[in-house]
Amino acid sequence: MTYDIFAEIAELRAELAHCLLTKRERADAIRRIERLTAEAKEAEA
Repeated sequence: MTYDIFAEIAELRAELAHCLLTKRERADAIRRIERLTAEAKEAEA
C-alpha cells in the first residue's frame, strides 16, 4: 500500500467538518493538515 498524502488531508478535513472534537483534537488536526500541506507542496516542486 502506498502513502497518499492527499487522502490523509481529505480525511482530516472531513473529521474537522463532521466530527465532534475536543479543542486539543481540533488543534492537532489543523496542525497535521498544515504539515501535510507543506509536505505536498515540497513534493510537487
